[in-house]
Amino acid sequence: MMDSSGNSRNHKLSKPAHINIDIDHLSVTGHVVFAGRDGQVKVQTGGDVAQHTNQTVTVGGVETTPQEFDMMLQCIRNVEDTIQKDNLKAENQEAAMHDLQTVEAQLTSSKKPNPRILMRAAKSLLRFSPALTAAALTLFDQPLVGAILASVGEVAINFQEALSGQRAAKKI
Repeated sequence: MMDSSGNSRNHKLSKPAHINIDIDHLSVTGHVVFAGRDGQVKVQTGGDVAQHTNQTVTVGGVETTPQEFDMMLQCIRNVEDTIQKDNLKAENQEAAMHDLQTVEAQLTSSKKPNPRILMRAAKSLLRFSPALTAAALTLFDQPLVGAILASVGEVAINFQEALSGQRAAKKI
C-alpha cells in the first residue's frame, strides 16, 4: 500500500534502521539519559573493559593527589612539633603557632592563597629560632607548596627563590 507521497506504508517488510548516537556518559548499569528521556543501552565490547579513576583534590588553587596533600600536612605537623618542642618564650611560641595556623589555612584552602597574608606569616615563622627556620624551610621545599606559590604569582615565586638562597647559605 502506498501513501500520498509514493512511499510504502508497509513497515513490516522494511528492515529497521540502526541509529548510532554518541554518548558522553554511560553508567555501569547501562542507564543513559538523552533528549531528556531515560533509556537502557546494551553495550557490547570486543575486549576487556577497564576503569581507571584518578582521585584528585584541589588545595591552594592547585589540583593534586591526596598523597601529596598528606605529605604537605605532615610537614605542617612537623613545624608545629618544632614550635612546641623548641625552647621559645611563651609569647614567641604563641606568635609562631598563629603564623603556622595562618600558613596552613592559606595552603590548605581550595582557593588560591592571598600572597600577602601567606608571605607575611611565612616570613614571620623564619625569625623565631634556627630549628623552626629549618622546619619551615622543609615545609616550603615541598613540591606541592612550590606549585601553590607558583600559582599565586611573582611575589610568592620571589619568596621561594629567597628561601632557596637561605637553604644554600645554611649548607655552606
